[in-house]
Amino acid sequence: MKKCLNCGASNTDDAEFCADCGEKIVNLESLKASSGGRGPIGGFVLGLLSLGAWFIPLVGYPVTICGIIFCSKGIKSANKNLMVIGLILSIAGLIATLCNSILGVLMQMGYI
Repeated sequence: MKKCLNCGASNTDDAEFCADCGEKIVNLESLKASSGGRGPIGGFVLGLLSLGAWFIPLVGYPVTICGIIFCSKGIKSANKNLMVIGLILSIAGLIATLCNSILGVLMQMGYI
């Protein structure tokens, strides 16, 4: 049985419209799958944050890795372009964080 999100009435599994109110029945499973989990905005925001978080590697690594994971999981969402941009920004932030870490180690050892 499918429940109508508008009025809460129970409908048959093959119903496309609610028998009580006439609203289109939305399949929640397909809606969750198409949304990309956390949504495109979260991955994009983490990608933007990773560009500033590379200054402090202890913050940069978790932010960039979370951004990559969010964007990778949501790449099949409706807003694919935003996810791709977020993924590119997160990868760039990860590279910058890695370079900052290596530079810090080299400076600490006296090579620079």
